[in-house]
Formats: sequence, structure tokens, C-alpha cells
Amino acid sequence: MAEEVVAEDVAAPSASVAPDGSSPGRSRAAWPDAAKAVCILLVVLGHVAYILLDLAGAPWAAGAPPVWNDVDVVLRPLRMPLFFAISGLFATAALTRPWRVTLRPRVVQNLYLHVLWLLVGFAVSTAVAVPTFMAPERLRDVPAAAATASTGLWYLYALALYFVLARLTRRWPAAVPVGAAAALAVVSFCGVLPGSGDTHSVVENLVWFLAGARFPDALRSLSARQRPLFVVGLGGVLVLVLAAVRLVHPPVLVAALVEIPTRAAAIVVGVCLAVLLTQRLPRLSAPLLRLGRRTLPVYVVHGIVLLLVQRPLDAVTNSAFGRLPHPALAVVVVAYPLVLTAVLVWLCLAAQTLAGRIGAGWLFALPGGARTRVRPAP
Repeated sequence: MAEEVVAEDVAAPSASVAPDGSSPGRSRAAWPDAAKAVCILLVVLGHVAYILLDLAGAPWAAGAPPVWNDVDVVLRPLRMPLFFAISGLFATAALTRPWRVTLRPRVVQNLYLHVLWLLVGFAVSTAVAVPTFMAPERLRDVPAAAATASTGLWYLYALALYFVLARLTRRWPAAVPVGAAAALAVVSFCGVLPGSGDTHSVVENLVWFLAGARFPDALRSLSARQRPLFVVGLGGVLVLVLAAVRLVHPPVLVAALVEIPTRAAAIVVGVCLAVLLTQRLPRLSAPLLRLGRRTLPVYVVHGIVLLLVQRPLDAVTNSAFGRLPHPALAVVVVAYPLVLTAVLVWLCLAAQTLAGRIGAGWLFALPGGARTRVRPAP
């Protein structure tokens, strides 16, 4: 059973292929796994804070400052752009391989997982009568959601689509597809495209996958040296720019044009921080490296767990936290999503382990195929 959404594609002989078709070669670097782990933690944290504090109303949190809204503004340029830049980096070698080698693991499998977990999310949402970001509320809307990636599972759809586009444009000068994808992202940021926010995310993140796939040496050279002062300075400028955009409310086109450089800067900061973390704090980064190789179950399962616990947690927290004094309430608002994120991640990994033991590995990998063997790209 494959365990990764993204794995390094510096393929060693006889390496096994992950759900996106990449392979954990012997030369695997540490920082991408740490970066992926942080990204998936931020994704879960964002959903926890939004669903259990904002979306549900959380009466017990009404008197506390909306700290997670501000945190989300800072983290939004980092989470998925960095994830897709690493995905593109690991897809570089696969772009030169024949379709017969890459089509199943990189395209078919991700589309299979997208549809499968869309159906799982719809079934669970219907059973517990709680709406979810993983599926539409009506059965007749499921096919359209699968075709347009209009749910929280859009990442899997995007991985398949991005690889096809990168493969088809691999002979073009690198600046052409990357520049076109950047222009398309700006158009999406302007809010003129139809569809849901998740569909827009598919459009907006193509540029980062293509950038990672077509300019892999840039990411590798960025990770080759430690730059603590540079990271602090760039990170500070990035926070100031994001705060200014939030406070000033510039015209739509200006705000859209700012998105590309701010997300590019966030990727640079994320890569450098991941390198510093793995090199200077190996004990702290060790669990992140393990998590970075098992991001798929966390991505697809955490929404299901949130569905199941949302109403019970609302009842418990309203009772337990509703009468707290303001200082204690502020601490709880900050700590509660962090603790719950850690618990959810553990439950997701446990669910994958259990699925493997009971023969339900098809929940996390396309069944019926032999383990693919790949050779190093020339």
C-alpha cells in the first residue's frame, strides 16, 4: 500500500512508486518531507479553526479575538503553494518517462482517490446529517463536483491535471508554461472566473507545480545553504505586505498582482525554514520527516473525522468553555485548534494503519496494480 502524496523522484533502481507516482530514492533529501509535514499540519489546522470556531459559530469563543483569521492570512500564501512546488520538484524526472510508466501512478490513481473520497465524504455527511467541505450535500451534484474539483479534495484532482499539463508542455521553454500559469492565476485572483473557491484553487496553484517541475535547480540551490538572517528579513517583509493588503484593501487588480510575488516569497521562506529545521533541530524534525512521508491519509481522512466529531465537540466545548473568564478563554481559543489538530493527525495515521491490516488498502491506493519499478532518469 502506497503511503505518500508526494515523494522524491530522484529515483533509485527498484524504488516503489507513491500515489502521485514519485519514488523515495536513496538520495532523498530531508527538507522536503519536513516542509510537506508542516504544510499538511497547517491544512488540518486551518480546517479545524474554520469549522469548529468560525463556521459553527462557536458561541463559547464569541468573546475572544479572531486570532485564527489573522493567522490564516499569514499562512495562506505558504500552505498549498509550497506543497505544490515540492510536488513539481519531485515530478521533474517523471516528465521524461513514457506515459505507460507514469499515467497510472500519477494521473489515474489520484483521480481514483479523488472520486473515492468524494463518495466517502458524501456518504458520511449524509449519514450524520452534517455538511462537509469534502462533498456536496446532494447526490446529483457529486458528478459535477468530481469533474470540477469543487470540494476540499481538489488537491488530488490538481495533482493529476498538473502532471498532464507539465508532461504535455515539457518541450516548451520553461518560462512559457510557468508565465502562462502565473497570468491565469492573476485572472483567478481577480474573481472573474466561474466556479467555487476550490475550483479556483486548482487554477491558482498550477504555477507553483510548474515552477517546481521546470526550475528544480532553483529550489535545490535555495536549499543548499543556510540563510537565517535572510529568512527572518524576508519573512518580516512578507508579513508586513500581507498586513498592509489586509488593512488598505487595494483595488482588486493590485491585490491580485501582489499574490504571485507574496506566494513566491512564502515558498522561499518555507524552503529555507525547512532546511534550517532539519539541519539544526534533527530531533524535533524527526517526527515531521515521518509525517511528511504519510501525508495522504491525513489529507483525505481528517475531513471525515471532523464530520464525526463536529457536533459532539460543539456540545462539549459550549458546556466546558462557555463560562470561562476572558483571559482563560483567549488561551483556549489559541490552544484548542492546536491540540485537536495533533489528535486528528494521529487518528488519520491510525486509520491508514488499520486499513492496511484489514485489507482495505484500496482506500489509499489504486487497487489491482503491481508495484511499479522505475529507473533513474538519464
